[in-house]
Amino acid sequence: MGMVHANIEIINAADLELADRMQIGEEEIRRIEISCLVDSGAVMLTINEDIRELWGCASKITARRN
Repeated sequence: MGMVHANIEIINAADLELADRMQIGEEEIRRIEISCLVDSGAVMLTINEDIRELWGCASKITARRN
């Protein structure tokens, strides 16, 4: 079984909302096209810090307390 790669476009959902409200222009929507390795059993996608910083997204850190 070989490895499968896909080219995907990731679009900032907050920017889409702002564009829908006409607070920013279509050209200001942050988006990035990446090539990634596909996990055929995955139901979620994780982005790395470089993409997060490019978008200016806050990171959500969850700490478990005992």
